[in-house]
Amino acid sequence: MKGDHLKSTKHIGAFIDSKCVGVLSLFLASTDQLSNLSQYQLRGMAVDPEHRKKNIGRKLASFSENELRSRNVEVIWCNAREIAVNFYKKLDFEVISDEFHIPDVGPHYVMYKRLS
Repeated sequence: MKGDHLKSTKHIGAFIDSKCVGVLSLFLASTDQLSNLSQYQLRGMAVDPEHRKKNIGRKLASFSENELRSRNVEVIWCNAREIAVNFYKKLDFEVISDEFHIPDVGPHYVMYKRLS
């Protein structure tokens, strides 16, 4: 993704027996819906289909939030696929946009969570 190699970008993985079973990336990026706050965008979250429903996504998100808190980041946000909205709501993210479409991917919503 654009920005993958920036020093400010963080890539986080979950491993079982040295096999990567989940990933996400954190990008220093802002959304217009949350002005005047330090922000990071969560992107590219994925969990291996064989390892879903094992709280790996929840653990990746929690680890990421703690990392960002340690850097005094106030907000984490994402463009959540429509099918992932309930997952993020369970992590206390809130929807702050109308539905929008990303070509070849489908409907999304901007969601965020305050970290401070």
